[in-house]
Amino acid sequence: MHEVPPAINSKKKPKQKQGKDAAVQGTNDSSVVSKVSAANQGYFQDDLLQHFVCKVSRRAPLINRGYYIRWQAVDHCVKRFLRATESCARRQILSLGAGFDSLYFRLHAEDALRQVVVFEVDFPDVARRKATLINGNDRLKDALLEWDLSAHNGPVYVHSAQYNLLGVDVRNEREAEEVLSMAGLQWDHPTLVLSEVVLTYMETEWSDAVIGWAARILRQAFFVMYEQIRPDDPFGRVMQNHFLKLNSKIHALCQYPDTSAQTQRFLQKGWEKCVCLDMNQFYFNLLSQDERERVEKMEPFDEFEEWHQKCSHYFILTASKGCLTSPALLILPNGVPSLPYFKIFALQ
Repeated sequence: MHEVPPAINSKKKPKQKQGKDAAVQGTNDSSVVSKVSAANQGYFQDDLLQHFVCKVSRRAPLINRGYYIRWQAVDHCVKRFLRATESCARRQILSLGAGFDSLYFRLHAEDALRQVVVFEVDFPDVARRKATLINGNDRLKDALLEWDLSAHNGPVYVHSAQYNLLGVDVRNEREAEEVLSMAGLQWDHPTLVLSEVVLTYMETEWSDAVIGWAARILRQAFFVMYEQIRPDDPFGRVMQNHFLKLNSKIHALCQYPDTSAQTQRFLQKGWEKCVCLDMNQFYFNLLSQDERERVEKMEPFDEFEEWHQKCSHYFILTASKGCLTSPALLILPNGVPSLPYFKIFALQ
């Protein structure tokens, strides 16, 4: 990763950058409301998310399904990481652009954080708002062990034995390393880096730099990423226009348009192994038939073409290095072919 380039020191570009950063921060608010909607409809269990929204709104079934498969894919990878490293004296989760995600609090409620320390990183304004929400909620506060109440002015906004909330721009390598070290991240311990629709909002040179930086500085690690692909078909163009209207352009899919390109991206940036699946592959191959049937009965639904088109335009990726290259987080069952979305409708 590099320092922010000098070119942004002009009079206009800092304001443009601040505007774009603010728009990206706004995607957090929309995302958490959508996750709460899916949870409230029973797609997945997470009753802690509601503490991070001011008003609960019910989303359309297509949106609920989209956030369901996203939640399932990330949860699948996190749980496999925890199982693969359960014999380690210390494990770490580093969540980039965590927003108002409830991952730490949910895992704590599930008693799944033995010897695990979670570090969440986001823009200072987002981290400050989240810290305020945590501080004002007894259930969230009760999940924090050995909470250092003096840490509230940033860049470390919450500092406790197993949860740390940091306000720092990861595009600045030097500052990110200093703040993470200050919060107690150990660079040589098994670490899961999580990026859930985060890096794509950066210019591609910066997201590439973050991926390469994590590979260089972490000795044994997994990287889990959920993002968009396939920009050039009609659905992909509509998808890109949607984010443009929000002033939150998605960048990486233009240079890395499919799962193969994303895989090569990580291998070229220093990761030793990489597996990348689109969400149709994940849905049909890694979720059980019973689970799919449960979800398909959740709400009245007839938008199957749109659902599988959407799934074909998102992926879940895991990359690994060091001693963690052996346990794969994503494995397709032997003999099961991946299915492009246009061949799926016969299965409905």
